[in-house]
Amino acid sequence: MAIDRADWHWESAEQEYRETHGITGELTQEQINQIWLLAANHIGLFIQWIIDRGFEGEDAVPEDCAKVRARQMTGAEYLMIDCDGKLWESDIREDVLPFVMAYYYDESGEYLAHYTECCLDGDDKPCYGVITGEEDYTRLKAKIDEAYKEMSQ
Repeated sequence: MAIDRADWHWESAEQEYRETHGITGELTQEQINQIWLLAANHIGLFIQWIIDRGFEGEDAVPEDCAKVRARQMTGAEYLMIDCDGKLWESDIREDVLPFVMAYYYDESGEYLAHYTECCLDGDDKPCYGVITGEEDYTRLKAKIDEAYKEMSQ
């Protein structure tokens, strides 16, 4: 089962990108690639946490996981390159899935609230308008770690 997919967010990311940059015509390949990363950003940060904690599934690409850990590849890039833009249950270690389903997937989950708080300045930035940096991820990682610790007790 898919937990989240960049293509579910493409239309919103494209619309926001076009409005932000004043684009009405055809998009270049570079712009399309940028929109995919914007659509995947929130998923990519979560995958980055999964990989940083060693919670990736059996089919993960070890070389690219090492690149994510070394910050040579973002979680969004990993999602788009190695997961075809889709986060599946199989991308996560089985023993961590209950946490992921409660924290990220469930409508009552806290992930998007934490993402908004840590990466979008509490809604001041448009949801699909930013590619986050290491500082944003560090703030978000602390929130995810705290939630994981609470839910795992």
